Amino acid sequence: MSKISDAFSLIDILKEAIRREHDSYDYYHKAASVAVKPASKKMFLHLAEMEKGHASELMRHLTDLEAQSHIDKALTSSF
Repeated sequence: MSKISDAFSLIDILKEAIRREHDSYDYYHKAASVAVKPASKKMFLHLAEMEKGHASELMRHLTDLEAQSHIDKALTSSF
C-alpha cells in the first residue's frame, strides 16, 4: 500500500471513530437526561464530556493527517 493510500484509510478510520464518539456522547447525554439519581446523572454527564474530549482529540489528528495527505499528494504529483 502506498503512503497516500495508507493516509486515506487512516482518514476513514478517524472519521468513523469521530462519528462513534459523537454517538457515545449522545447516548450518555440521553442516559443523563433520564437518570433519576443525581449521582447517576453526574456520572453520565461526565462520561458524555469525556466522549466530547475524545472526539476533539481525534478531530485534531484528522486535521493534521488531512493536511499532511494534501502535502504528500502535492509533492508526489509533480514527479
